[in-house]
Amino acid sequence: MHRPIAAVCLAFALLAGAACAEPFRISLIFGSDSLNVVAEDIRSVRRVNDGSRGAALVIRLAGRLHPAMAALTGAHVGETGRLLICNELAVEPYLNARIDAAMFVISDTDIARIDRLQAMLTGPRCKDAPDS
Repeated sequence: MHRPIAAVCLAFALLAGAACAEPFRISLIFGSDSLNVVAEDIRSVRRVNDGSRGAALVIRLAGRLHPAMAALTGAHVGETGRLLICNELAVEPYLNARIDAAMFVISDTDIARIDRLQAMLTGPRCKDAPDS
């Protein structure tokens, strides 16, 4: 009798965990194709400040993602995609050519927005990012 109760408790625990699962840190999406990145695959996030012109984030990913980036972007040259950071739209890039290196550059004149994106990329979890 205790085993069915334990199985039900385990099932609820698994469902609760799935509902609270951390979103991908970065997703590059073109139609139904995507490259999804977890925090462990982010090698560096470097901020470049340019005074009144704003700031940029240079994001480098694990080298093992280079082939996936090249395949995804090569298949979608001439299209507009979506780059999500923690499920939040960061930019809608238009691809002029295939991108061989797994890296992104996001620039903006809105410093508060760059601050928020940087916090989402470098924080321990997406949900720990400051409110905008």
